[in-house]
Amino acid sequence: MAASEAPRAGELRLDDVLANLDTQLPLLTSIEQERVIADAQALSAEGGFDPLVRARATTIPTGPYPQDRVDFLVEQPTAIWGAKLFGGYRISRGDIAPYDGKLVTGGWGEGRLGVAVPVWRDGPIDKRRAALQKAELGQESAGQSVQAKRIKVYLGASLRYWKWVGAGRKVAIERELLDLALTRASQVSARVERGDVPAYERTENERVVEQRRARLVAASRELEQAAISLSLYYRGDDGAPRLPDASRVPNAVPEPATLVPDQARDERVALENRPELRSLEAKRRQAEVDRRLADNQRKPAIDLIVAGAKDFGPADDKILKPELEASLVLEIPILTRVQDGRFKEAEAKMTSIAAEARFARDSVVADVRDAASATRAAQGKLEALRREIEASSALVTAETQRFSLGETTLLIVNLREQALADARKREIDALVEYRQALAARTAALGQLPVTRPR
Repeated sequence: MAASEAPRAGELRLDDVLANLDTQLPLLTSIEQERVIADAQALSAEGGFDPLVRARATTIPTGPYPQDRVDFLVEQPTAIWGAKLFGGYRISRGDIAPYDGKLVTGGWGEGRLGVAVPVWRDGPIDKRRAALQKAELGQESAGQSVQAKRIKVYLGASLRYWKWVGAGRKVAIERELLDLALTRASQVSARVERGDVPAYERTENERVVEQRRARLVAASRELEQAAISLSLYYRGDDGAPRLPDASRVPNAVPEPATLVPDQARDERVALENRPELRSLEAKRRQAEVDRRLADNQRKPAIDLIVAGAKDFGPADDKILKPELEASLVLEIPILTRVQDGRFKEAEAKMTSIAAEARFARDSVVADVRDAASATRAAQGKLEALRREIEASSALVTAETQRFSLGETTLLIVNLREQALADARKREIDALVEYRQALAARTAALGQLPVTRPR
């Protein structure tokens, strides 16, 4: 059988097609930008914790209390219970009105440090931490989405490769049939000249030659079509599509290995590994963050602020004493319609994602079952086709011998040969279907094909 022939040098392997997909396929380059976008969004969310500098300079050159003041403040938000650290420096010069006594500083100015801690609202979660959590989950979701699309791309490349191989092997069969008819032409003509067979047998052979030539043209067109389709995935180091030459078609479609899929195990592995499910879970957790934030924002704000200050330089002794100040700020929302709306929106998103995830899980199981079914069907077809080929080959041999003895017509011989060729082409189809089913199974399990180095 052709399927047992050793690979020849220069034939195109599936590994050769898959080798440059990640770096050279424009589609994957485009898909990879999803991860870049998610990383950029995460960086933006981290920016919510960037320190903030505030500065204010005031001058009153004329009036009853001419003065100059400078106030400088640095704020640092933290992810610890929404606490915010702050520190600053201020200095004043000139005449300060008695009722603005707090504006007076020591001769060298005043330094201050403090912390503001939200006790209820913005404590367990706030907008900054929510944005960061969502961005991190967005990175996870984008990574899984990219992986899912990579798996689809690799599957598409694998399916097209095996279709191209099958088309190439069919061309070889059609060429063998045509060569057989061309070789027989001189033999039939000689027998007609001797009067061994009627003259119409020569016409019959001429008809078959043209018929088989047309079949070869059609098969060659299918091979070219498959090569063009494959070239979208088979690319050179410069990223340009490469049209695989027909001479690089492997000698055979590899024989199927003995594979008995453990469907229960495959379903379990697929449900654990499929990136689509992981991406949906990340999106569900994003919606959960939104819900937690909206629920927290409905609560009263109780902020504890503790700050210390110390003046330096020549000044009144009372001003130079260290100062410690503690404040409790209370803010109670009368209406919470904004927060209520966002809470309901988040719950609706979670419900929607949960329904989508259920359907996605069912689809994953269906993919695994379909791949297993296709594998079994291809194996069953191969067993039947091998028996058909064996019987058809015996009939061709017997019919050819009968024709040489003048006991049958060339039409019957041609029909027997065509039946054998059709069976061999269906065998190739079954082998291709088996290889495609294996590729589909790998994708259904959420895995990329294992490739060998070139």
